[in-house]
Amino acid sequence: MSLHASVLGREPAVPARGCRREQPLAGPASASRPVFVIDARLDIRFCNAAAQRLLACGFGHRDRFTADDKDFMARLQGWLKRCGTGSAPAEARWPASLRGRQVAVDAVRLPGLDLFMLSVDDPESTMMRNLAFVAEACGLTPTEERMLALIVEGLDTIVAARRMGIAPTTARTHLQRLFTKTGTARQSELVRFVATYVEELR
Repeated sequence: MSLHASVLGREPAVPARGCRREQPLAGPASASRPVFVIDARLDIRFCNAAAQRLLACGFGHRDRFTADDKDFMARLQGWLKRCGTGSAPAEARWPASLRGRQVAVDAVRLPGLDLFMLSVDDPESTMMRNLAFVAEACGLTPTEERMLALIVEGLDTIVAARRMGIAPTTARTHLQRLFTKTGTARQSELVRFVATYVEELR
């Protein structure tokens, strides 16, 4: 049986304050969450480009879905067995360790197909992806984008200035421009803006 699936990596559009978009961002492959479609035996029936990149990072091995995190695998296999008997909910979410960082895996039983969709929610990749979206949507310069990345990393302007090889006053100027372009007023608000940013579709 062959499965053809199209997984859109875009969330519903939410207008971003102070940001204007003229054209869509890079294609869905760069914006999508990793998605695997597996059967009850853990055979991979489909995976998108983002999921294929995870195959080398501890999720999946060739045509079979596996993970180094034994607790996660035990939960997944238990859920799959309970789905077979009809005693499990149609959706589940579990934490998983992926090469030392925490991710979350959402599992959904696909009705009538006896297949299961697993999507990986990786906060680190989401933040990096959102940084690129914000930079393009808000018209950031490469220096402002670098400054934003350091602020999101949790650095203050003095340490960020040192990392960038610029004066602290110049770093503060870049930060003020970031506030203006994103419609934010504090560093914590700026980080939250990036973390929750959803690109505006036109």
